[in-house]
Amino acid sequence: MTRVMRPAAALRVHEDPAGLPERIEMFGRVSDVQVVEHWRISERWWPQPIDREYVRVTGPGWLALIFRDLLSGGWFLERIYD
Repeated sequence: MTRVMRPAAALRVHEDPAGLPERIEMFGRVSDVQVVEHWRISERWWPQPIDREYVRVTGPGWLALIFRDLLSGGWFLERIYD
């Protein structure tokens, strides 16, 4: 089962020197994470342009999909996989 966040929940992310997440604060808890995969989506034909860097990360006992909004600079939680 997957829990989708609508709207996406803001996160605090500590990045490694390459700009990828190494630690995130989610629901008041800080966890070290491992990056599973990452990719970028940039679409300008929507009424609101999308320019995001998606990152699938694992933490202690969970897997999540987060993204950095490259237009605003903020990090967000999109979904948690059970």
